[in-house]
Amino acid sequence: LKRRLGPLACPTRQQRWPTRASGQPTLADRACSHVLGSDRSAMVQLGASDLVFVPWPETAFAAAHVVSVDAASREADVEIEATGAVQRVPMSSLRHRFSREDGVTSQDNTALVHMNDATILDNLERRHAKDEIYTYTASVLLAVNPYKDIKGLYSDEQCARYKGKHLGALPPHPYAIADTAYRALVRERRNQGLLISGESGAGKTETAKIVMQFLAYASGTTSAHADSIQARVLRAQPILESMGNAVTMRNSNSSRFGKYNRIFFDEAGALVDAGITTYLLESSRVVMHSDRERTYHCFYEMLQGLNDETLEKWGLERTRRYRLLTSSGGEGLLSGFESRDADNFERMCDALKGIGMSSEEVDDMFCTLAGLIHLGELEKAAPPSGSSEGSGEDDGSDSAIELDEIALERAAMLLGMEASELGSRLTKKKVAVRGRRSFHEVPRSATNFRHALQSFIKAIYKRLFDRTVERINGSFADLRPAKFAGGAQDVCSHIGILDIYGFENLQRNSFEQLCINLANERLQQYFVENVLRAEQELYKREGLPWCGLQLPDAQPVCNAIGQVFRVLDEYSQNLMRSVGNPTDKNFCLKVIEEASKDPERKEVLRAVKPGSSGRKSLPKLSGTGRKSLSALSMNEGFVIRHYAGQVDYSTHGWLEKNNDKLLPECEALICDSTDSLVESLGEEDASNARGPSFRSISKRYTKDLEALLDTLSTCNLHYIRCFKPNGEQMPDRFDGSLVLDQIVQCGTIELVKIMHDGFPNRCCFDEVVARFRDLLPERFHHFGKRTFIEALMCAYDVPASDWALGMSRLFLKAGQMQALENLRAEGVALCAERLSGILARIIRKRWARAGHAVRLCCYLPKLLEQIRVRRASEALAKATVAASRLAPRLLEARARVEA
Repeated sequence: LKRRLGPLACPTRQQRWPTRASGQPTLADRACSHVLGSDRSAMVQLGASDLVFVPWPETAFAAAHVVSVDAASREADVEIEATGAVQRVPMSSLRHRFSREDGVTSQDNTALVHMNDATILDNLERRHAKDEIYTYTASVLLAVNPYKDIKGLYSDEQCARYKGKHLGALPPHPYAIADTAYRALVRERRNQGLLISGESGAGKTETAKIVMQFLAYASGTTSAHADSIQARVLRAQPILESMGNAVTMRNSNSSRFGKYNRIFFDEAGALVDAGITTYLLESSRVVMHSDRERTYHCFYEMLQGLNDETLEKWGLERTRRYRLLTSSGGEGLLSGFESRDADNFERMCDALKGIGMSSEEVDDMFCTLAGLIHLGELEKAAPPSGSSEGSGEDDGSDSAIELDEIALERAAMLLGMEASELGSRLTKKKVAVRGRRSFHEVPRSATNFRHALQSFIKAIYKRLFDRTVERINGSFADLRPAKFAGGAQDVCSHIGILDIYGFENLQRNSFEQLCINLANERLQQYFVENVLRAEQELYKREGLPWCGLQLPDAQPVCNAIGQVFRVLDEYSQNLMRSVGNPTDKNFCLKVIEEASKDPERKEVLRAVKPGSSGRKSLPKLSGTGRKSLSALSMNEGFVIRHYAGQVDYSTHGWLEKNNDKLLPECEALICDSTDSLVESLGEEDASNARGPSFRSISKRYTKDLEALLDTLSTCNLHYIRCFKPNGEQMPDRFDGSLVLDQIVQCGTIELVKIMHDGFPNRCCFDEVVARFRDLLPERFHHFGKRTFIEALMCAYDVPASDWALGMSRLFLKAGQMQALENLRAEGVALCAERLSGILARIIRKRWARAGHAVRLCCYLPKLLEQIRVRRASEALAKATVAASRLAPRLLEARARVEA
C-alpha cells in the first residue's frame, strides 16, 4: 500500500480522451503540471486490474481500473466504473487510486496511501458528503464551505472539548488551529498569526469569526476585564460587516476590504487589548456595482431598520429604487434580503452603542449615509449607461447639468451644507487667474460633474468607515488596564487574524481588483517562501536527504504590477497638473510598452487581443465562466497571468481612482459643514489648496501591504485554506473541477508532497528531552541527548522510517508526536525486559563507537605520516625539476661573466 506514485506528465494525445467542448484541456490536465514531483519524462507504473483515477471533464476525475497496458505506446485501456465504458488514455494522465469499502476518510491528507491531486480531491469530496468539512494537510487546515448550518459543530461545549488538546487529537476544526496558536503564544511568548485565505464566497469571514469565538472563550473567562474586551471584540464584527461587506454574484456577504485583527494577551494568557487594521476599502462600490450585486449592507439595513417617522424625516422611502443602491442596468433592489437586513440593522445599532457611541452619534452616522443616498439622486436625468466610473477623459459635452432641487435640498440638510453652495461647487469649478490671487468659475462638463460627485460621495463614505474603525480601536483603549494605558503593542504578545479578500476575476476587473490580486500574489509568495521553501531548506541544513520540488515564483507578477503602479502614479500626477496628455488610454499603452521592454515582465503582462475579453488563451479561473460586459480594445486594458489564472483588466477610470485627494472646493464643503460628524471628516490642508492635488492610493496600498508582511514576519503563522465547493453556493453539492482548481492554485499539492515525504513535526533536542524525560527510567537520563532520543524512539516502537535525527532537531512523520504525547499523558509503563534490551543495545553501540574511536586514533598518526611524506616528496620533486631547469642557465650565465 505504501507504493509511491511516480511523477506524472501531461498527456500528449488529448484527442484520445475527453476534453472540454472548447478544445481546452480539462482542469485535471492543467493540474498535471502541479502534480507531486512533476517530471514529464517519467511514466506511472501500472498493471492490469490496478485501480486508478482518470481525468474527466465533468468531475475532474473519474474512478476506473486498468484493463490492459500497451507499453509500446505508453497507453492503457481503462474501464470507467460509473459507466462501464472502456477508454484508451495516456498512462501519464492516470493517478493511482486506493479504494476503502468501509467509507472511512482521512482526517489528514498526508496520511493518504497515494499522494496525488485526484486522491486529495476524492478525500475532500467524501468528507464533504458526510458534513466533515474540515481536513488537515499536516498543520494547515482545509475548510470546504458547506453553505448550511451543521448542528453541534460550533458551541461553547465544542470550545471546551478542543481547549488544551494537541493538533490531531480531535477531528479537524478551526478551534484546534486557534488553540494551537493560543497555547504557543502562552508557552513561547511569541506573536502568532492566522492567515485565512480563499476565493470570494469560500467562507473566510465566517471562519475568522469562528476563530475569534474560540480565542474569546479560551482567554476571556479569567476576569471581568477580559470578559469586557471579549464582548467588544465580538461586537465590532457586525459593524465591520455592515459597512465593509456587500452582496456580489459569488458571495452574499463578501468582504470588500482587508482586515487584520490583533488580540493582545498578558503573560497569564488573559485578554488585555485588541485592535483592527483595515486595508483598501473598495470605495468605488459606493457609486458603482454590477448587475445582481449590491453596495454596502449598511444602506439597505438602514432602509429596512429605520422606523417610518425617521425615514419620512430624512426623505427616504423603504422600497424606492435609489441610484446608489441599484446598478445602472438593474431593475430595482435585489429581493430576498429584507428580513436579514432588518435584523442586521438592530445588531449594528447595538454594536455601535456597545463600542461607546451614544444614540445621537448613531443617528448622526445614519443621517450622513442618508445624505449620500440623496447625493446619488442629484442629477435630474439618469446618467448614461457606463458613466458610473470616471475615466480621466472628458467626453467634450457642454450640456448643462440639471439638478434635482428636492434631492439637493435633502442632501444639503442631512450633510449640514448650504444647498446653493453644494450645487455650485459640484456644477462649477474654480480656475485660478494667472498672475492674480483670484479665481473665476466655469461650468463643469457632464462628465466632470459626475467625477466630482462620485469622488465626493466616495470620500465621505471612506472617511466615515475609517472614522468608525478608529472609534472601535478607541473603545478598546477605554478598557485597557492602567499598566497598559499607552497601548499593549510593545509589551504584550498578540494573535493576529488576517481576513483579506480572495483572488478576484469578475465581469469587469478594475483598479481595485488589481490591488486585491496583488495582495493575494504577495501572500501566496509568502506562503511559498515561509512554508514550502523554508521546509526544504531546513531539511538540507539539518543534513536530511531531500530532493527538492520546483516551487512557483510570484516575483515576476509582483514586479509587473509594481511597474503598473509607477506608471499610474506618473500619469495621475500629470492629470492633476494638466501636464501632457494623461488619459486612461495613453496610460494603458505606456504600461504595455514598458512591459514589452523587459523579458520577465512581458511574459506575465501583455495587451488584450482586439475584440476579445482576453480570457480564451489561458484557462479561466474557477467560477468565472461569465463573459466580460464588453470586449476590450487594445488600448483599454491589459492581461496579467497570475498564479491563479489569467485576468484581463480594464484601465477605464484608473487615473481618477488612484488619487485619494478631493477637489479643494469639495473638500471645503466638508470642512465648512454645520454637522459635527461631517465636519470632522474634512482635511483642512486640502481645502486651502489653490488647485487639485495628488495623493497616490496605489503607493499607500503598497506601503500598507509591506507593513502587513513585516508584521506577519514577526509571527509564528498558522494557515486556514477555505474552498467553495460549487459556484451556485448550494448545500450538498460538490463541483470537483472547481475545487481542484482551488487546490492547485493555493499550493496544497506541493504542501502535501513535502509534508508526506518529509517530517511535519520537529523539536529541538533540548525540548524533546525535557518533554519526554519521564517516559524513560532514570538510568537513561545520564546519556547524551542523541542517545536518549534514540532510546526513546526504540522503546516506543516508532518505525525507523518515521523519524530522523538532524544536526539539532528530531524530525517525526505526521502523527508520531501526538502518539508520544498520548503516551506521556497516559503514563504508559515499559516492560523491564525491553528496557534492558535497549540499554544493552546502547552499551554495544557505545563500545562499537569506542572501538571505532580507538581504530581512528591508531590510524590518524599513520595517515598524517603518509600525508607528510607525500607532501615532502612532492616538494622535493618540484625543487628537483626547478633546479634541473635552472642549472644550465646558471652555468651559461657564469661562462659569460668569466669571458
